[in-house]
Formats: sequence, structure tokens, C-alpha cells
Amino acid sequence: MIADGNSPLQPELSVIVPCLNVEHVLPTQLEALARQDCPEPWEVVIVDNGSVDRTRAVARSFSARFEGLRLVLAERRGRHHACNAGARAAQGRYLVFVDGDDEVAPGFLAAMYQGLQHHDLVGGKLEHRHLNGAGFLGVTESQSDGLLHGLGFAQFAMGANLGVRRDVFDRLGGFGDKPYCEDVDFCWRAQRQGIQPVFLPEAAVHYRQRSTPLAMFRQHRKYGAAQALLYRDFRAFGMPRRSTAEVMRDWLAIGKTLMVLVRTTHHARIRWVRRLARAVGRISGSVRYGVFYP
Repeated sequence: MIADGNSPLQPELSVIVPCLNVEHVLPTQLEALARQDCPEPWEVVIVDNGSVDRTRAVARSFSARFEGLRLVLAERRGRHHACNAGARAAQGRYLVFVDGDDEVAPGFLAAMYQGLQHHDLVGGKLEHRHLNGAGFLGVTESQSDGLLHGLGFAQFAMGANLGVRRDVFDRLGGFGDKPYCEDVDFCWRAQRQGIQPVFLPEAAVHYRQRSTPLAMFRQHRKYGAAQALLYRDFRAFGMPRRSTAEVMRDWLAIGKTLMVLVRTTHHARIRWVRRLARAVGRISGSVRYGVFYP
């Protein structure tokens, strides 16, 4: 459902920004978007996913900064629903997805536009140092020098920096009904149809990590559960189950670090939280989705 907007006629590119309770950080993203240059008309579609803070008011306050900015209300909770709602409302033939709590780097939009002239599906660089405190640096820098190739199956681009041609998006039916890892599922389904995602290092986004270990635990527990769901849906196409050695290495590392947790560095504690959360998530996901993916 479109709440309001002032989009220009026939934008070539639509930037879709799913948001949930990001009133304090959304201005950083919108300021960065307002400074972007693009050779063709473009619009910003902000999708509120059920915020209870001032996210919508903050979004509306930027309407004068853009030739095209619209606010859309997603009717169902979940990032995949928000992205699909934004895509339905978008008018561009190129769709670019970023998050409300990150910050696009200078030149991002022009690089995305150029990339989508030549490729059906692209993922840009994620930069992990600009927005994060020193305690989180070095913990992970995924998609900083190439697309991810996790879970022993196929590569994918993270949804925080992903671009796709509208006709391809529509052909794939948008993002699937995945509460987490909807970006992985989307890229894998694209490859099932012969569409290979391409890395665009020039299209950079400053990525914001979760600010506390508890928030990171919750996030990565959901990632773990989503991995079990991906295994359920893609094992017939070759996604392997995790090996016994991998599972044992994870739990041995979790147990070893737990015994000396108070003496380890903050980086090590964060890595431990992430590893434990994913392991717990894989167990709960295996139960929920009726598969064995420990």
C-alpha cells in the first residue's frame, strides 16, 4: 500500500529501503542517498515494516531533498515482505535494495546503474569499518572483496547491497517466503534459471553491525535457522548437509571458548556469540522445518 509520495515520471532506477524502527540511523542513509548522482531519473521508495518509533516521520521529512521519494507501508512483517512491497510500488526498470540502518558510499548509485546496464543481478561491496565501533572491527567483513559462497553450494549477494533488473525480479516472483536469508534464496533461485550474480566493487555500502552481543546473537540465531530452511528447499539441487567434522569443530570451539570466556578479547567473544547463535539456530531450524541440519 502506498502511503504518500512525489515520485518523478518514469524513473529508470528505484532504490528500495526496507525499514523497521530506524529513526535514529535512517537520516544517515537518506543524507547519503540525497548526495548521489545518477545519469537517469531515479526514485527512493522507503518501506516501513511496522515501525513503532518515528521512522515514518523521519522519512517524510526528507521528501523535499529528493525529486522522487515515496513512503510505502508493508502490510506484513518481515524484510522479504517489505522488499516485495517496495518493488510493487517502484516504477524503475532497475531495482536496488539497501537497508535503512546502513549508508551508501559516494558513487554508489551511478555504479549500480552502470552495472545493471550489463548484468541482470549484481551485489556491491560492503564496507564494515565506517559505521562500527572498534569492538566490532575485524569480526567479519563479508562481501568486502567478492560475493559470498557460503554453505558449500552457490554464491550469493547480501540484500543490504543488491541490484536486479525488474523483469528478472518479476520472473523469479520476487523474494520468497523466507523470514531470514531471503537474499540467499533469491540468488540461488536466479542461478537455477541461469542468472549469475556479479560483484560490483565500485558500488559500496557502509554496513552497520548489530550494536550489542545480544542483538548479534538474535540475528545469527535467525541466520542459523534459515540455513536449515535453505537446506530443506535446495538439498534436491545439491546443497550439502554440514559434515560431522564441521559440526564437531563448531561445538568444540564453542566449548573451548566458553571455559576461558572472561579472559578472551572482545573480538573473540563476539565471534563466539555468532558461532553459538548459528549453532543454536540450526538446531531449532532443523526441528521447525523437519530436516537434519545441525
